[in-house]
Amino acid sequence: MTIHFKAVYDGQPLQTFTTHPFENGQQIEFTHLSMFVADLALTHQSSLEVLDDIELIDLSFENLASAEEGYTLELTGVPARTYDGITFGIGVPPDLNEKVPADFPSSNPLSKTSYYWVGWSSYIFQKTEGKLDTLGNSDPDLSFAIHTGSDALYTTLEGDPAITIQDGKNTNIDIVIDYKKILQGVDIKASPQNHNPNDIATITILVNNLPNAFSLFQ
Repeated sequence: MTIHFKAVYDGQPLQTFTTHPFENGQQIEFTHLSMFVADLALTHQSSLEVLDDIELIDLSFENLASAEEGYTLELTGVPARTYDGITFGIGVPPDLNEKVPADFPSSNPLSKTSYYWVGWSSYIFQKTEGKLDTLGNSDPDLSFAIHTGSDALYTTLEGDPAITIQDGKNTNIDIVIDYKKILQGVDIKASPQNHNPNDIATITILVNNLPNAFSLFQ
């Protein structure tokens, strides 16, 4: 099966370095979008068919065609049957989050030091970065970097559409993430950076928005 992770903004393919309307007449421009997806599995009655333990999904596409295609994950050897749904986590599960990049081989996405927060003793689960036009004059004047992390903010998402895998045929799934919904209620101007592990109010809002921001299509 093939899974396409696609970033959109207000339902439209999300290209980096392009502007989009934000709240209060502001304009927003994204420069980097990524997240860890963990424990990706199909559900069948009370059992799980695990597809991928951990994947770093980079959704930073400057080209429209690439943004429309999204991040492609090719999976083979999936047993043929009709599954009840799909489940996955956003972030790094606690049993892996207690480790550090040096614990993993270079082929593993968890070996990336740029995704580890020493001060938080946690991996960075999501990176949402860009620039905000706070004055409403189409001139981005504020850079922001909203990074989530810590065991408390690991989030499991579930979708329950029937997914049929057939021998000799490829099944396509689109997992669509709407960043307008992810950032709903997030005051970027007031908190453009989050580096204090004791202050997670902004990133908690973002994480709580995740279930409403993800859609699944077959």
